[in-house]
Amino acid sequence: MDASPDSIPLPEIFWSFETGRPMQHCSLCGCDLMEPGTQYLIEKAFKNSETVFEHALCLSCYSDAHESLSQESRQRIEDYFAARVDINRRQRDFMEQYGTDHGKWIGHCMVKGFPVREVEEYQLYGFCVDHDLIFSGAPYVLCGDVIDEIMDLLSEETLGVMNDLSEKLFGIDAPKDLLVF
Repeated sequence: MDASPDSIPLPEIFWSFETGRPMQHCSLCGCDLMEPGTQYLIEKAFKNSETVFEHALCLSCYSDAHESLSQESRQRIEDYFAARVDINRRQRDFMEQYGTDHGKWIGHCMVKGFPVREVEEYQLYGFCVDHDLIFSGAPYVLCGDVIDEIMDLLSEETLGVMNDLSEKLFGIDAPKDLLVF
């Protein structure tokens, strides 16, 4: 992708902790994420600054995963964020204040405002196109408190779907707080 004012080469924080390089393939379908124009999302979870899990989903797999959540859960998640964060305003304000300084975008929990360095657990999210991080609402961080609050909103059906997805992505040691929304 050509460099644009709303993108930068993928910062190392989004790279795989296992390989020390950008994630090359979709964690579900295996497609090549570095193919020009390929859109994908990255989610990484940290506890005490150590990576707990990470994955990258191509836009097709992400959309399928999102659509598999119950309508009730999707609405609850949407309502949760709508009541706490104006994503469009955040996007506009952060681009004006910080440009593409990704550290400023991910330095605090998007919902609670807690500095990442002061929380025990957090999850990092980014939207990418091949080699670039795109600033379009993401990147952002959610602290463990927010993840817990969102998990409490999910229907039993959605929790089952998320557990199934987690097992596909990670196998026997599947994380219980995977969020795909």
